[in-house]
Amino acid sequence: MLLINGLEVEFQNNLSLYDLLKKENFNPDFVACEVNKELVKREDFKLFIVKDGYTIEVFSFVGGG
Repeated sequence: MLLINGLEVEFQNNLSLYDLLKKENFNPDFVACEVNKELVKREDFKLFIVKDGYTIEVFSFVGGG
């Protein structure tokens, strides 16, 4: 199990952060992610493998004026 923005989520082993974001309907090109309180760079999303027990915070940016 993972926690994504405070909600428990089941996942498959060996899933990248990028694939997890897509599976959970986030657009990886327009979010920032913190895993266990450490920022993961967007260019590392495809290489970063999520593991059981991780806490992930996904931040979306909203434009305005």
